[in-house]
Amino acid sequence: MYSVILLVLGVALLMVMISKLRIHAFLSLLIVSLLLGVAGGLSLTDVANMVAQGFGGTMQNIGIVIICGVIIGEILEVTGGAQKIADSLLRLVGIKRAPLATALTGGVVSIPTFCDSGFVILNPVIKALSRVGKIPYMTLVMALMTGLLTTHSLVPPTPGPIAAAGILGADVGKVMIYGLIVSIPVILGTLLWCNSTYVRKKYPEIAEADSDDLAANEQFKEVVKHAPSTFMSYLPIVLPIILIVVRSFVLQYGNAESGLGQFIAFVGTPYIALLIGTLVSFLLPSKITAEVTDTWVSRAIEKSAEILLITGIAGCFGRVLQGIGVGNVLADVIAKTGLPSVLLPFTISAIVLIAQGSATVALTTASAIVLPLLPSLGISPELAVISIAGGSFCGVFPQGSYFWCVTKLAGYDIKKGYVAVTATTFVMGAIALVSIYIFSLFVH
Repeated sequence: MYSVILLVLGVALLMVMISKLRIHAFLSLLIVSLLLGVAGGLSLTDVANMVAQGFGGTMQNIGIVIICGVIIGEILEVTGGAQKIADSLLRLVGIKRAPLATALTGGVVSIPTFCDSGFVILNPVIKALSRVGKIPYMTLVMALMTGLLTTHSLVPPTPGPIAAAGILGADVGKVMIYGLIVSIPVILGTLLWCNSTYVRKKYPEIAEADSDDLAANEQFKEVVKHAPSTFMSYLPIVLPIILIVVRSFVLQYGNAESGLGQFIAFVGTPYIALLIGTLVSFLLPSKITAEVTDTWVSRAIEKSAEILLITGIAGCFGRVLQGIGVGNVLADVIAKTGLPSVLLPFTISAIVLIAQGSATVALTTASAIVLPLLPSLGISPELAVISIAGGSFCGVFPQGSYFWCVTKLAGYDIKKGYVAVTATTFVMGAIALVSIYIFSLFVH
């Protein structure tokens, strides 16, 4: 049990360093990984090698994928492609079903972009929807927050699920399919809470129309007017997803040794597929210039740097946990509890999220903890990723940046923030937990 005690102490120390001492997650994970290795009886040489191998192995799997995904999101945002996608979905569903349209729009927009950026882009739009349709602003805020956060955590190529897939060695194509399937009940189920009579009566206020909001909404319309076509806006997102999913299908059910099979396996390799999506995104501006291929790309790489480092160092954490043999001991403990194995990754991820506030850190840290347990859980790496992703949005408190992004942009005090964000994310988590458990009965 010594290794289990070390794990508990290590996770507790990690949470204290990140949440209380405000030490960056990268340094916290690195220091705790080294301390765990030494305390676990490994030689100093072995600890150093494991940390290097964990970092390098994780980067090998998902480094390029994350960078290309962030580049696509950046170009969609700058060119107005993300706004065009939002506008097309809002028009398709219609103002009569504005809460549904808002949630679905958030779900699609957040696949290539960060959920924080998505809320910044779409907040002026939902304010206008609230005024025109006489819909409580709180309902639309909660619906948008739900859609954005759900796919941000569950569906690649956003960095969080990509990172978790890389650490656990999961098939990205399957993670995409599983994530999309689970996202549907989470978004639609939570929408019942967002659009409930209780919320509408408790918070009936329509969005106020100040000059800044009106200007922002006019700017959104202007961006949409000059944005790429709807087809081209969707293409950099949809094409990589199709290539990755088709590759997974061919490798599992087709003839991967044929010439066509080998070609599909190549173009559907996650980093190749995302690279193709990146090259397609260069067609979104009216003209390919050095600003597009250099400045915008450099900005995206800067945004992805922190995620890459946290993901890589989480791989070190998982590698050290494997090295000290914590997996076998915990496997026996889990077996004796009789709980469904799929619930454990969810619980670990939710605890990490509540302790420190970041969904991405929850995804990467929980994946590192689950890695040595995976062989004994009896579930696939893909299902483990989805379970971790579901837990990574179960309970967003004020220590999370997304809490303040939504609360401040909506103009709410902290009390309303707890309703709009914290309560809603617990509803999301509960629905995700049930959905993932039911899904696990059919897919292992």
